Amino acid sequence: MNITIEEAVEFFVENWDLIPVLTTIKGDYAVPVKPKRDVYLVVEKNAPGIFLARLSPDLMRLKPLDEPDSDEARQYIYRRLKEANLAQ
Repeated sequence: MNITIEEAVEFFVENWDLIPVLTTIKGDYAVPVKPKRDVYLVVEKNAPGIFLARLSPDLMRLKPLDEPDSDEARQYIYRRLKEANLAQ
């Protein structure tokens, strides 16, 4: 993937308000970190997982959230990253 989880987190934090938040078919959050390569930072909602994944948007049926839900999701993602000591 040529990117580390730390780099993906840094990208998310630096581009907080520009990155679209998507949901996976399981309801987890996914934010693109390398859009042209379909690499996403995934934060599970019902499990402790935070990981990078190469996901085909069509195969995973990724759906963008509307703006109010995106803001809430970004806050949730950031809180989880802080709890995992991945963000400051």
